[in-house]
Amino acid sequence: MFLFRDYYTPGPGIPDNAPRETGLRRIWEMISRDYVSFWLSGILNFFSLLPFIFLVGLAYVTHSLLIAMVGGLIGGIIAAPAFYGLADTLLRSLRDESGDRWLRYSRAMKSNWLKTLLPGGICGFIFSIQLFVFMHLPLIEGGGWLMICQLISMFVFICIFLWMLAQHVLLELSFGALLKNSLLLFFRFFKSTLAASAVAVGYLLLVLYMFPGSVFLLITAGLWLPLLCCYQIIYPRLDETFQIEKKISSKKEQSSRKQKA
Repeated sequence: MFLFRDYYTPGPGIPDNAPRETGLRRIWEMISRDYVSFWLSGILNFFSLLPFIFLVGLAYVTHSLLIAMVGGLIGGIIAAPAFYGLADTLLRSLRDESGDRWLRYSRAMKSNWLKTLLPGGICGFIFSIQLFVFMHLPLIEGGGWLMICQLISMFVFICIFLWMLAQHVLLELSFGALLKNSLLLFFRFFKSTLAASAVAVGYLLLVLYMFPGSVFLLITAGLWLPLLCCYQIIYPRLDETFQIEKKISSKKEQSSRKQKA
């Protein structure tokens, strides 16, 4: 299967001592350097979401909460490995890790797909029910306040999901620890959380507003573009909290010492 082939060609990288750009310049730097890797992982992520979208749509058409629950669970499990691979690609780019990113994507998928299934199934189950309720609220008379509450709950879910997905890639933690840390990070870095979530929600609203014209946007930018912007905001907070890059540098130094010895 092409996804798991062996790759030996060294990929793009940035010198360790090179100063990092910030803001939109930083986003453009990463896109211009790693667009192919972003697009490949993004298009696989897009295709992995199609079962979830189909089953949620079927639940809405048939007004079946059971289909929404089962479809969210199954769709989340199917999409989870691709979300993991996409996040891994984006976070490696954010820390300017050298090497072939497509090779690293393949390795990440092969090594970690099994551990993504439980978080993927739970997140898919919750989000599917939220979407099902949200789509049926217009049918409820006087459901204005309910819609506002539902929008807030979906916004909170997206906030927590962003923190969980990044931690899931960067750290070896149980689902309970991921959830606990995500809630703590949600409140500790509340401004960054709101900014990242606003980017994600704004992008989703744009896709819905432009549909079906947004299909082209989904094919070219998928979910990798908003996710990259979100992680540009919250990754420094994760690195500050867990000392990610310091630990990676320490491991590289230990490995190089062993090779010399």
